[in-house]
Amino acid sequence: MLKEWSEVYRIGIPEIDEQHQGFFAAAHRLYEAIMDRTGPQTVAEVIAFMRDYAERHFATEEDFMRRHEYQGLREHLVEHSAFFRRLEELEEDLQMFGPSRGLADRALDITQDWLIDHIADEDMLYALHVKAEGREGRRPVAI
Repeated sequence: MLKEWSEVYRIGIPEIDEQHQGFFAAAHRLYEAIMDRTGPQTVAEVIAFMRDYAERHFATEEDFMRRHEYQGLREHLVEHSAFFRRLEELEEDLQMFGPSRGLADRALDITQDWLIDHIADEDMLYALHVKAEGREGRRPVAI
């Protein structure tokens, strides 16, 4: 089921929150392209857009974590790599089976549901780390 962006997904880092909203929009676009059965080529283009968007977003997050010396960076990188592997599997399924309801549901699981879990579990940890940095006075951060 498509879920809309909600303030509960906000981690308090404006640039990253904006990108998360864009990620939601890209997930919706992917789901709709599959459900509209616009053809494998159109869906492949939307998947490529999703990959490019994820690469830019993950680079932003990873740079942010490095700048703030986040200790969980290595584990976070593993999560990002896993996302790309799942996206590749989705592409393979698209080429083998074409657009279908099952593929659309998997696309939501891989993109939107993964993102929601990732924000709640992983991204919130580095946001809390940055907030703690600000309170301790080591590196003030406006979030």
